[in-house]
Amino acid sequence: MENIDKIVEEERKWKQRNKIGVPPKSPPVKTDFDTEVDAVYTPASIKDKDYLKDIGFPGEYPFTRGPYPEMSRHRPWRYSVFTGFDTPAETNKRWKFLYEAGQPVFNCVYDLPSLMGLDPDDPLCEGEVGRVGIPICSAADIETVFQDLPMGKVPFFGNNETMAPIIVAFYIAAAKKRGIAEANLPGNISNDPLSTAASKSTVVFPVRHSFRFACDLIEYACKNMPHFYPTNVKGINMSEGGASMVQEMGFSFSHACCYIEECLRRGLNPDDVALGITFFLGTTPHLFEEVAKYRASRRLWARLMKEKYGVKNPRAMALKFTAFACPIWFQFEEPELNLVRGTIQGLAQALGGCQATPHPCHDEVFAIPTEHSQNLALGTQQILAEETNITKTVDPLGGSYYVEWLTDLMEKKIIEVMDGVEAHGGALDALESGYTKREIMNYYAKIIRDIESGERVIVRRNKYQVKQEQDPREMLTLHTPNEAAVRRYIEDVKRLKRERDNSRVETCLARLKDAAKGEENLMPYLIEGAEAYATLGEMVKALKEVFGEFKPPAFVPII
Repeated sequence: MENIDKIVEEERKWKQRNKIGVPPKSPPVKTDFDTEVDAVYTPASIKDKDYLKDIGFPGEYPFTRGPYPEMSRHRPWRYSVFTGFDTPAETNKRWKFLYEAGQPVFNCVYDLPSLMGLDPDDPLCEGEVGRVGIPICSAADIETVFQDLPMGKVPFFGNNETMAPIIVAFYIAAAKKRGIAEANLPGNISNDPLSTAASKSTVVFPVRHSFRFACDLIEYACKNMPHFYPTNVKGINMSEGGASMVQEMGFSFSHACCYIEECLRRGLNPDDVALGITFFLGTTPHLFEEVAKYRASRRLWARLMKEKYGVKNPRAMALKFTAFACPIWFQFEEPELNLVRGTIQGLAQALGGCQATPHPCHDEVFAIPTEHSQNLALGTQQILAEETNITKTVDPLGGSYYVEWLTDLMEKKIIEVMDGVEAHGGALDALESGYTKREIMNYYAKIIRDIESGERVIVRRNKYQVKQEQDPREMLTLHTPNEAAVRRYIEDVKRLKRERDNSRVETCLARLKDAAKGEENLMPYLIEGAEAYATLGEMVKALKEVFGEFKPPAFVPII
């Protein structure tokens, strides 16, 4: 057994000899959340650590080291890229390319009209259709995007937070047409309006109605779709909006607990609800802090599930997450360097124990990624998984004095964020009052000040700058929107609306509207409408007449 007192005394002498921590030559070094970091960590730094209680083994409570016993030793995390642009038909071509290149899932990112519940033929959508993602406005679009692809055998992941119940209804209707039962459909969808309200304004209905809508999908999937994860809590949204690592996790857990508590109120089993919740988290280039964040989050989530909600199934206690190299850290200056940033972030995700990594592309700061840049992003993940040997053992940074200290610190700071939410009335009240967004914006304002002052280094942006003769965009081959294809697609939408059974559609929309006035689960009505080829915009319009529209809270950042 190591003599901790002796180590502490020798460390004190070492610091004294080398004037560690003595300004001006050795000023304090701090984390992003203002905690001082020591020059070195020793067994004394984690002397109170109980290995079996606090760390344990992978695949076992408290899951600090990972949700599965061997993690990526024999099968790597699920690597992929998000795809969606122009039209469902154009996206289908890219999906086929990526599937052949080894991508084992179909990840879908949506355009702004689809996120806001608008059809592509709506005058408000002019110039926006297919620009930042794929337009999906009916079950026919899901049929198109899956054409000649193994629907039902390869998971479908939809990156849509507030329209998720309607998108899933389209997925179910399109699968049924191909003879695939909803019970056999694999996949996952964001379905997290709370995190979206905290970071972006792409929320359609008021917060509480959006929350009810999301919980309807969770309830329906728990009862009818055993292979589908109905909620992917979007910490990445808050990360992209400027949240710190601990804010991202603290707010994400507060929102997830809010969904769980509503589902328990509806009579669902806590094990079933917890099994269906996954997380989609952002990763900064701060490698060790991110590894510690993911380890701490697994431990805290397991304890919450077991101690607060009485979850008994170990699989339901294990936090499962998709990690994304947060594009807020990608830069315009010398965009090829974003390949390096993304690789470091991908390494942090792998060492932190992610289950999936839909890697961003180096040109995403300018435009929709090209086939070439997506191939590079996919290849980056495949090299990390197949060529580096980092998967040979589980949680290779576990046991590092520094990483274990950081893990404890992260857990403590995440709990502080969650306590702040509770002090402001819980997740819903905190969002409606503007508290959550104000906290994020205040932190991000500090980051911007640090970048502008040079205290936080961004290579080529505020340090090591080089003169460039060309605009970076001129050195890249960027995606060009296929405007002709988009025009044809809009005409196809108009044709669909003319040729379907419109009396059936009107009946479905009326039934949906009536159900929204009560407390019924809306999923059966959405599926009924999807099967009749009612569109996203039509369903949303019917629901807005009952729910109203989202209005972001007014707040004044404290900067």
